[in-house]
Amino acid sequence: MEELEYKGLKEKLYVHTNQKSGLKTYMWVNNKAHSNYFSLSVPYGSLYTDFKIKNKKYHVPNGLAHFLEHVKFNETEDFTAHDFFYKTGADANAFTTFKYTSYTLFLNHNFSENLTHLLDYVFNPFFSKKLIQKEKGIIMEEANMTKDEVYNEITYKHLRNILVNSNYRNSITGEAEDIKKITAEDLEDVYYSFYSPQNMFLCLTGNFNPYEAAKIIDEAMDQKTFKPFIKPQIMMPKEPKEVAKEYEEVNLNVGEERVRYALKIARNRFKNIDDWELLTILKIMFNLNFGITSDFRESLINEGLIQEIYSVVQLLDDYIIVNIVAASNYPEELIKRIEDKLNNININEKDIKRKLKANIATLILDFDDIESVNNRLSSDLINFGEVNIDILNKLKNLSPDMFAKVLEEIDLKHKSILVIKPIEKKKESK
Repeated sequence: MEELEYKGLKEKLYVHTNQKSGLKTYMWVNNKAHSNYFSLSVPYGSLYTDFKIKNKKYHVPNGLAHFLEHVKFNETEDFTAHDFFYKTGADANAFTTFKYTSYTLFLNHNFSENLTHLLDYVFNPFFSKKLIQKEKGIIMEEANMTKDEVYNEITYKHLRNILVNSNYRNSITGEAEDIKKITAEDLEDVYYSFYSPQNMFLCLTGNFNPYEAAKIIDEAMDQKTFKPFIKPQIMMPKEPKEVAKEYEEVNLNVGEERVRYALKIARNRFKNIDDWELLTILKIMFNLNFGITSDFRESLINEGLIQEIYSVVQLLDDYIIVNIVAASNYPEELIKRIEDKLNNININEKDIKRKLKANIATLILDFDDIESVNNRLSSDLINFGEVNIDILNKLKNLSPDMFAKVLEEIDLKHKSILVIKPIEKKKESK
């Protein structure tokens, strides 16, 4: 058992590796908690539709990662993991993102029994053609329902305008036509290629004894056999610097007009800075200039130009996407104001220090929440390949000079603007 400490936070992380299977478990203990939260994750998400193992290439339909997440709960033809956890009082769930799939468990009792069964059902390769066919109808209905979620549709609409080839353009659930194409063979190819304990990790957070947990894990995993793991080579389409569409107006079922102004910036412009530092700096910088406490937001509200405005910063592989989102009945004027502000982004030492202190306070508070810590562990492992145990010092070491250097490299050239108007506006214009 390896023991790591979050530097400066007096929080300990226990890391255990099962010797037979290679499964790594990350454990954080909070003796004040009254419950436990588990997540068993695999770095296989909706992006990874094309991969290669040795010289064999595989292609699977969009939405397969999400589909696999659903059918994985089936343990036999007539018994699911939900049936088991219902009896033990645990709340079982799962979710799929662009980059990974996670099977979660929230529980107050029956620690050993629930932990063992989480490992049992996820590592149980049961795929029934009958149940797969049944699941298709359920998931196609879910995919169609997401089309009624207007803000979800807006997000993907704008991603398709920003990105030319990237798989981030595609819905995580897949379209109905994608789901129809999924076969049992596709599911087995992905399961046996990615769902290896050597390629997965388990996060346990809550009130428990980590040494007892490690023993339970070893007993469960030592009884299982797995095929030798060969790390798949992910094949992703090459994404150009240009956006797919610079400007578009659409009429959708929204209550008010909205503007989404996106910048697409090549990651390689930012030298000698790691992904975590870059994302943190950009999030703080754009929050200071376009966030809820910014002077820019206050002036626009006072002039009656907006109802709200905020920014979102994402790292999508080779590109940073900065999205400025606003509700406004005056989109043309707002776009001019946003562009003027982007050319005059303000950063000063006082504001940076204030935001960094707020981030540190949030970090400390997060360690009161077992789910937040679990999510942080998973996010670190997926996005950065390791747990960021030095996060407090890294926050403290973000200097105004680092902000200034990042600001110098922000490229405003590649932009994509989406204006969303209510359907009523379309009727009025006819």
